[in-house]
Amino acid sequence: MDISTTTTLASGLVGLIVPTFVQAFKKYIPSGYIGLVSLAVPILFGTIAIAATGGFDGTYTWDIILAGVVGVAQTVCTRSSTKRSMGNLASRH
Repeated sequence: MDISTTTTLASGLVGLIVPTFVQAFKKYIPSGYIGLVSLAVPILFGTIAIAATGGFDGTYTWDIILAGVVGVAQTVCTRSSTKRSMGNLASRH
């Protein structure tokens, strides 16, 4: 398995940065589609990052990278939502 450093860095940044944009634009997303958008946007930008760094070179490691991007993005989304709701709970009491 040969994954370039550039692809790893780009996909890692996408996984960390994209959820912040989803959270920032959450008020513009219909409530029934927030989960779908939180999943679709990292897949889209992860695919763009992999393609831009030459990750689709025939070694078939792109699926592992994309799964990592989605996993990191979902973890960041969940953590930020949890912290936000915990803050709301603390401010009510």
